[in-house]
Amino acid sequence: MRFLFLLLSFANFSFFIKAQNTLSSTNKKAIDAYQNALKALQERNLETAYNEFEEAIERDKLFAEPYFHLGKLYEQNRQFGNAILNYEKAVNAQEKSSVTEIASQQLGQLYLKKGDYQKALVYLEKGQPSVTTSNQKRYLARLESCKFAIKSLENPLKISPVELPKTVNRFDSQYFPVLSADRETLIFTGQQDKDENLYQSVFKDSTWSVPISISDKINTLENEGTASISADGRTLVFTSCGGRRGFGSCDLFIAYKEGNDWSSPQNLGPNINSGEWESQPSLSADGRTLYFVSDRKGSIGKRDIWLSKLDSMNVWTKAQNLGNVINTSEDDLSPFIHANGKTLFFSSEGHVGMGGLDLFFTENQQNQWTKPVNLGFPLNTNEDQVAFFITSDSKKAYYSLERSQDDRVRRAKIVEITLPENFQQQFKSTYFLKGIVFDAKSKQKLSAEIELISLKTQEKVGLFKADAQTGNYTFVLENGGAYAVFVNKKGYFFKSMNFDFSEISGTDKVLDIPLEPIQKNSKEILNNIFFDTGKWELQEASRIELDKLTLLLNENKDLPIEISGHTDDVGKDAENLVLSQKRAKSVRDYLIQKGINPAMVKSEGYGKSKPILPNTSAENRKLNRRIEIKFL
Repeated sequence: MRFLFLLLSFANFSFFIKAQNTLSSTNKKAIDAYQNALKALQERNLETAYNEFEEAIERDKLFAEPYFHLGKLYEQNRQFGNAILNYEKAVNAQEKSSVTEIASQQLGQLYLKKGDYQKALVYLEKGQPSVTTSNQKRYLARLESCKFAIKSLENPLKISPVELPKTVNRFDSQYFPVLSADRETLIFTGQQDKDENLYQSVFKDSTWSVPISISDKINTLENEGTASISADGRTLVFTSCGGRRGFGSCDLFIAYKEGNDWSSPQNLGPNINSGEWESQPSLSADGRTLYFVSDRKGSIGKRDIWLSKLDSMNVWTKAQNLGNVINTSEDDLSPFIHANGKTLFFSSEGHVGMGGLDLFFTENQQNQWTKPVNLGFPLNTNEDQVAFFITSDSKKAYYSLERSQDDRVRRAKIVEITLPENFQQQFKSTYFLKGIVFDAKSKQKLSAEIELISLKTQEKVGLFKADAQTGNYTFVLENGGAYAVFVNKKGYFFKSMNFDFSEISGTDKVLDIPLEPIQKNSKEILNNIFFDTGKWELQEASRIELDKLTLLLNENKDLPIEISGHTDDVGKDAENLVLSQKRAKSVRDYLIQKGINPAMVKSEGYGKSKPILPNTSAENRKLNRRIEIKFL
């Protein structure tokens, strides 16, 4: 029988080839066969080496060293069952031999990969005396992984993976699922007849539609896959290998959606792509930060996670390594940045885990990544786990599981789980705000710029655009924050809104936004003007909106305006009238201080006399307490 072996790295054998102080056999013919086998290894004659090791064992059944070398040969050829069998014979042949401890180390490593953690721990501890200084860190990590895995098995997460319907899981394999923020669009990589393409499925009428090719502009006869999509579903970054002109074997490309059509993909350029391998992108919700994997020069380990951001000129900055808190000397893969922009999930075989590639998460706190946390069993097992996606509300997760098919083929299928409550609480959730922007008079759909500003820091935390054809917009807000939202389009009065979820849980919202054309008699409520109860002094958070109003008035200097103040019906009418007048005057004074012509701005207070809703509830009264602007 002829045995075929993979190309080996013979450095692993160098210690035993150079010298053997004391062999575990005294049988001359067995030793001769063993020496012949070592010589054959040096000459890379693997079949002869195998036969000679077998001959040595035939001459002496308790000859430990040839068993060890056969174990190495089988291990490197990925025949792990035969490797374990020979390593165990090497350990058990003699009470103590030159290979007892190192064979025990190898057994511990293989049993760790196999998921037999108790045996792995026994053999790793038995092999500890011969651990070299250079191997000490890796050995201790394996020991920690065994102990972690045993503990994880005793405290499993309560999850029940459910396969997505056969309409989705219809290909030879499907993997790397991602969803839009509203959880209505699923994009994944489907493999059919060894060809990878990107597919899209839509959640409608409580089920996922039959997947279709995402676009003929994106999929080619070569391989496309591992995509990421912005929250609004209109910016796509994906991997293309060989089918397009690029810098390396696999490059990252970007495409934009307008209406129902995707643009022709563009290479992300040399600041992101290199002459090496780039893949597995993850795009932040606002589409301005990109995480990806590369094995380029400067990596800490084999494959590392890298980061690039869009600068103020909308140019991707030179990619930076994410650093050694996350990246290890082994593979670190498949980053996924949660919609909250702070929680990063990724796969690694370099951190303490359960034997292969495990899933971890880390938080960005004050521009520093926290120590990665293993997601635990059964999300992680001894098998490799990659490509984990959590929805923006942090309630569900999607990933691929490999299933055996016909006892021969392992087929990856996309599954969904509901995350346990205690797991959800480990990181901040978000909710989406979506709708349509349109002209308040003509009802025509509008493209508009949408700014998201933190009321706490008064800093811009997001910039989005409504679709030019459909007027659709979608973005996410982090639970626990207070925000001002401004919708801007030239020729229209900006729309302002605020959402305060500092004390209550957020919920998804659908909000269509009419924009008023700037013309005589058009008016708008200023929703981000804030006063203390019964006071007329402007709060600091009001400056954001007032500065935007100043810019708008400077662009329309020929139109005079009225600033009007309004109250609810609580309190005395006369006091409410005075309060509304003083509040309107405070706004006028601010605008004049900013250079607006006093002759073009009048202020008026109307007290409770012009409610927009009946004063029958706390929510209605809150809406009636307002500042309005009207073009005269």
